[in-house]
Amino acid sequence: MIRLAVIAVLACAGPAAMAFEPGQSDYVFSSDMSAQGFAPFGTGGSGNTLYGMANGSDIYLCFLFDTPENQATRQTALLAELAGTAKSRTIPNIPVVCVMTQ
Repeated sequence: MIRLAVIAVLACAGPAAMAFEPGQSDYVFSSDMSAQGFAPFGTGGSGNTLYGMANGSDIYLCFLFDTPENQATRQTALLAELAGTAKSRTIPNIPVVCVMTQ
């Protein structure tokens, strides 16, 4: 009888847990998080993440936030460097943004 009651409560709790709406927060650049004392941790690439950042109970997952144009600019500049024909060493940074988990 008790076992049946527990199963009934858990069965009803499932749909309620699924109805929970995630909150919203601003994304943060990885470099800013490092400056705030967050420490990186490995994620194994799950969900296309690069890595995660944690500080206490605050956990963020980090992703590339790049454009094909910036990728092409970096590749062209690095190939020119290898060929000895580089005019400048200035290239676009690779933006990594981190999103809060809940």
